[in-house]
Amino acid sequence: KESEQWITALDTNRDITSSCVIDGQIHLSTACTWDSDKNWALYPIFQEGVNNGYLKPNDTAYFQLFTIPGMSDTVSLNCPRLLSEIPIDPLDPFSVSPALVEARQQIWRLHRFMSKYFKGFEHSYISNIADMLGVRESRRIDGLKVFTKSDLQSGNILKNPVLHADYPIDIHSYKKETKGLQKLAVDYELPIESLMLQDFDNVFVAGRNLSADFEAQAALRIQTSCFSMGEAVAKHIAKTIKN
Repeated sequence: KESEQWITALDTNRDITSSCVIDGQIHLSTACTWDSDKNWALYPIFQEGVNNGYLKPNDTAYFQLFTIPGMSDTVSLNCPRLLSEIPIDPLDPFSVSPALVEARQQIWRLHRFMSKYFKGFEHSYISNIADMLGVRESRRIDGLKVFTKSDLQSGNILKNPVLHADYPIDIHSYKKETKGLQKLAVDYELPIESLMLQDFDNVFVAGRNLSADFEAQAALRIQTSCFSMGEAVAKHIAKTIKN
């Protein structure tokens, strides 16, 4: 509770640090990134960590912290962001391996920094590290319909949509002073044809590898949309077999 109370007192902007109390337990999330469209309360603390040698500048590019329901002494972190002007090829193990090494080095630096600068984390430890890189994009199929940024912005209503969503175009940059989210004026719906391969009538995909251009994929790759794609494919196949 000490750390949660410290963070909520430090950052009173509930658009960044969201917090609520349910059954006496605080549920909280907070963040600090290079995105230039927000005033990050944690930013001066991260800069102090850089100045004192606990962090490298790139370690401050992206940081998210979430409490976990039912685990009052545990938090989940979404970080670090790997920055490179040379893109990592997720299909090449010789490209992925050094990226994993760098990611783990950043994780250990972030933990040492938090143990020093975050109240309540003095005796914290890392209990788990993701086994794989969180790659946002690799292969995408050539589907019956290539969903585009224009489709996101159209507001078209479909008869049987795969999903209905409003998540913005989310393109992460390796440069400072950027804006990561491009909000959309309308909700959007995805057609099943964007999950169907052009050359095969019995092959479907569900997830980040859907048939979409780069910007549209950046909005559709999130977990909730991917869940909806999987459910829609299953329903479509079941309906097709039944008919």
